Amino acid sequence: MRHLALQHGEDLLAATPIPLAVDGTIVAASMSLLLASRYGSRGGFLPWALLILSSLASLGANIAVAEPTLIGRVIAGWPSLALIGAYEDADEPDQVLCPALLTS
Repeated sequence: MRHLALQHGEDLLAATPIPLAVDGTIVAASMSLLLASRYGSRGGFLPWALLILSSLASLGANIAVAEPTLIGRVIAGWPSLALIGAYEDADEPDQVLCPALLTS
């Protein structure tokens, strides 16, 4: 994302915190939704909107500066998808991946 901002005329000082702001918004929105889910709520419009927009911005920026091949774009988009997946997985605290661990 920093590279994309630099390509479009932002100076280094302005371009450096942009990825932190976008990914930080994903983290903050995810944590808000996680807290809401623990209290039995689906969360409000704002956290969902911020999560979706920030996720699309991060994914789009990563893919935009990727090598122009399918593999290059998949590799560039993976960190954004992994971050989203990790927080969505954390949103399901009652889900047990390995039930055998509970019996030992």
